[in-house]
Amino acid sequence: MPNTNIAQKRLLRFALAMLISVLFIIAVWLMGSYWLLNSQWLPKRISQFEGIEIRWSQGASRHPGRWEVENLYLAREDDALPITIEAERATLHLSLLSLLRGELHINAMDAEGIRRLTVGDIALEAQGTLEVVDTTLSRERLATPRVNLAITGGRLVRLSDQTTLVNAINLEAVASLDEVTPTDPATGELNPELLAALSATLDIQAQADAWDVFMPYLEALPWLSLNGRGALAGHIDLTSGTLEPGSQLVLNAPELHLALDERRLRQPEHPPAWIIADTPPPRHTATGKGSVTLGVNEDRLEFETLLTDVILADTQPYAVDTELSLTSSIANQRLDHLVSPTDAKLTLEGTITRLDMLDRYLADTLQGEGVRLSGNGRIVADISVRDTQAHSGHLWIEAENLAAKALDVAVQGSGTLDAELSDASTLDATLDFSNATLSHFERTLLDNAMFNLTAQSPLDPIKAREQATATLSWHNARLPNINALQPYINTYLPDPAPLRLISGQAQSQGVLSVTREQLSGEIQLEGNALTTRLQRSDQRTTLTSDMQLSLLLNQAATDSTSLDISGSRLRWQVADNTQPGERLESILVLREAHFQRRADTPSGQFKLEGSVQRLGFLNTFLPAAHGVSLSGNGQLFAQGSFRDDRLLAPTRLRINANQLEVAFLDYLATGRGELTAQIDSAEQAQLSLGIPQFALQRKDDERPHVEGRHFELTTQTDQLSKVLATPAPEYFVTRIALPITEVPDFTRYNRYLPESAGITLLGGQASLASEWLLDGLKAQGELSLRAFGADMALLDQRLRGDLHLSLTLTDGDLETRHFTADNSFLRLENITRPNEGISADAGWWVQLSMNKAQLDWAAPVHLVSQVGLEMRDTGLLARLFLERAREKEWLGRLLSVRNISGFAELVINGERASLKDLVLTGGPLLLLSDINLAERRADGALYARLGALGVAVELEDNQPELHIFQPRRWFDRWRQTQSPTLDAPPHR
Repeated sequence: MPNTNIAQKRLLRFALAMLISVLFIIAVWLMGSYWLLNSQWLPKRISQFEGIEIRWSQGASRHPGRWEVENLYLAREDDALPITIEAERATLHLSLLSLLRGELHINAMDAEGIRRLTVGDIALEAQGTLEVVDTTLSRERLATPRVNLAITGGRLVRLSDQTTLVNAINLEAVASLDEVTPTDPATGELNPELLAALSATLDIQAQADAWDVFMPYLEALPWLSLNGRGALAGHIDLTSGTLEPGSQLVLNAPELHLALDERRLRQPEHPPAWIIADTPPPRHTATGKGSVTLGVNEDRLEFETLLTDVILADTQPYAVDTELSLTSSIANQRLDHLVSPTDAKLTLEGTITRLDMLDRYLADTLQGEGVRLSGNGRIVADISVRDTQAHSGHLWIEAENLAAKALDVAVQGSGTLDAELSDASTLDATLDFSNATLSHFERTLLDNAMFNLTAQSPLDPIKAREQATATLSWHNARLPNINALQPYINTYLPDPAPLRLISGQAQSQGVLSVTREQLSGEIQLEGNALTTRLQRSDQRTTLTSDMQLSLLLNQAATDSTSLDISGSRLRWQVADNTQPGERLESILVLREAHFQRRADTPSGQFKLEGSVQRLGFLNTFLPAAHGVSLSGNGQLFAQGSFRDDRLLAPTRLRINANQLEVAFLDYLATGRGELTAQIDSAEQAQLSLGIPQFALQRKDDERPHVEGRHFELTTQTDQLSKVLATPAPEYFVTRIALPITEVPDFTRYNRYLPESAGITLLGGQASLASEWLLDGLKAQGELSLRAFGADMALLDQRLRGDLHLSLTLTDGDLETRHFTADNSFLRLENITRPNEGISADAGWWVQLSMNKAQLDWAAPVHLVSQVGLEMRDTGLLARLFLERAREKEWLGRLLSVRNISGFAELVINGERASLKDLVLTGGPLLLLSDINLAERRADGALYARLGALGVAVELEDNQPELHIFQPRRWFDRWRQTQSPTLDAPPHR
């Protein structure tokens, strides 16, 4: 029993000692751990481990290895892969043995109130919990078999610029990282196999910016940018660093912005010609609501942006109510092996409101003049881009109001554009217009037209210049009013234009094929009942015509170096409004027409033939000051060549005219004849025409024609280059010959006589011969008029006889029609007074020779001349002016003195004719007189001395009054007081 008691006592003492030891140890642990956790000695010692920093504000430990701390900060310090954890509270289970070895091994950590979790440059700031087990944090080893993260209200921040990438994050994640050496000790770079050790599953909901989330993935699409904030939701399943199928991130945003930078969408070596460096840079933006999705589908990592209610804009909106989709994908593989996508596909459909957004791409076309578009309609487009180059695509635009303008030419109507890029190198496009209007300088040329343009072109600019082709066709086009073509015709006609297009409609159709080197095709124009007006001086002829033009473009070089329109045909059917039943048809055919341009110098060869009903087209090149113009019809033949806007020798035009009308000066000759025009040398050209039998009339005279034979007219120039610029009269010399002309009605020449002077032609026939030389505005000519048995009247006395007028005209001025008529004469022969029967007047003659004569060719003529007079005797004059001499035969014989000669000043001015300072002598006779004929009466005075007998006679209103007493003194006194009233008005 004692031994038993001793044993019991010893056991009790041992138990008590053990209890006291345990209590002491616990007390020591509690005091020691409190001191270790709150004195900062332990975190400082741990932070001395390489690459590790740990600290907390205060802590407690309930048993060894389990520490509860507040305001935990745990960091793995490494330039390549820094990791930090900041939490309000955490329960740590650290391996003491690892701490003794100088390593930090976390058996378990439960953190609450996560403040910040950073990996590299990305920091997650949130409220939530973090659980990790068996985690090793060191420079040499990194492992965490299990990580649980659950946060709410978090945000993701990029530390380098403090940019918030994602906020309002709700995240649940489970991850694991197999043990791996994170960095290469030699280089300090991340281990490429780091991601292969990572697996994770996470679900996320947040508010994010599309740029921050998705643009890093799209960095290989430098032409694309994405902006917009919205709700981000996703499920990520990552195995060994590779995203599993079904992983997806979706951003739904009420407003997304998609921008395309044209300068970066180009071929690397040869930027397309339409790329222009705008200021600011050319950008297209799409703004609308939609979603952005990044997910794994089978073995592809796919990106897709879907937008609705999109507004497309450059500097201003150009499309609305649009749906847009942008997709791209790459092969799915480990995250560190992923490359950014270089391919993308864009599709859109909507309403385009501004086609002028395309103007910048067309600004350098047409020699820098550019093409401008306007209109609105529907657009459907898709395009595939590879490596910043367009690879394939399709564009379709339908516009009810589409307009295009280039080089002051505008087309407007409803139309469609269908463009296809099928093989990354060739673009095919088709443009269809219906109900289209074509205008130039705001003048409508065509309407109700249907246009079709098909084009094919390589995308490569160099190949495009070599291989691009296009075909343009149109039909059912209407020219609403041919008057719209008048400005173009005026360019080639004198002013005022002899041809005026008044009214009428025409139809047109055609087709043109275009390659780099040439154009070819055919253009047709047809119009009915076209009203035109031919105008020559004050004459106007209104015509109604039908016209058909077929223009063949066999070959037209696009660089304007050559043109072949051989075979082109013009058919023109004309009806004169004064004779609507008669239709005249002209047909012109270009048998050969080859044109070239070298060093901006045009040249060509042509051969033309046909029938022409209106020869007035030659009037442009004729001297209007000479009054020369042509009209008529005939067969035309022309052959020649030109260079630098100059016709070259030999160039010849021949017209066999069935009806030829030739105007010259104030006259018009008509008949059947031949006309030739030819260029003999560089500066010499000549137009000649001949009419074997012609009719002649004055332009303003409607009386019957005179007739003649062998009419010839030649006009020539030695300054052809100046004539082509402007047909000024000084460049022309014109010769006109009318050798034989019969005048059936002699009275037509009364227009040149002063009718009120009482000098009148009453009847008879005459013949006329004339030649003219017109040199610039100077003129000279000869005219010979003969009339036999002509009836004439002088006041109330009738005469009959033969007349010969010879005019030699020099120093003529065509503007004033003023001539010098020296060496001209008028001779009257075989003069009788038919009312008196056989009398002593039979066979009487008189001749007036003009010296110092000045003539104005007018109707009536104006003439001032010193004249010499010769006459057979004075008997006829006495009987003409003295009634008594007519009644008393003996007095007539007494006053008849033979072989009379003398001189006087003759003035014919308007309606007055006068002889002033008349002096006649012959035998015993001396006759002095001043006579004025006007208003069909004779006024004046005369003095006659016959031997010793003298007498003076005063004529007043045809009534003579004799003065016998001192007749000479009376006559001299009368001349001094009265003769000024007889003076004609100044001639010039």
